[in-house]
Amino acid sequence: MILFSVPEDKNVQAALGVLVIRHGHLEYTLRMTIKSLCALSIQDALIDTNKKTAKTLRERIKKEAKNRLGKCAALQKLLKLLERSWKASDERNLYCHIVWAYELDGPEQILGKNFIWRPLPTVPELEKLANEIESITEELNEERLHGPLSEAIQKTNKR
Repeated sequence: MILFSVPEDKNVQAALGVLVIRHGHLEYTLRMTIKSLCALSIQDALIDTNKKTAKTLRERIKKEAKNRLGKCAALQKLLKLLERSWKASDERNLYCHIVWAYELDGPEQILGKNFIWRPLPTVPELEKLANEIESITEELNEERLHGPLSEAIQKTNKR
């Protein structure tokens, strides 16, 4: 018999909380990237992207960037960041959208890929993923505000 559970280890709980918050930062930055690409106000971008998933946001960024920027180095860098974002979100979803449970008199487990039970993630695994998401968020924001992506957007504004 499988019983639902919440990890008892407070360090796992804390690391999972940080992971969720970092992913929220990433989603907000994806929304602001749409703002920049579409020349929207912050308010309009937030309304336009309200309740959109990270996947939907990444797909829209890819479409808008290709249409607006054409083939350029900034686009290639953006696409690589979006790919890293997709992989990190996918891994995060393994921990946030699955079943945490235990078998009667058994260890805590999660239902992983291919519906196979596996041990709980460790604190270092969760921290590593949260750090990767933070890194992607910072790089994307830097590109959007001050890097080649910002420069490419500015060039299209002058056309």
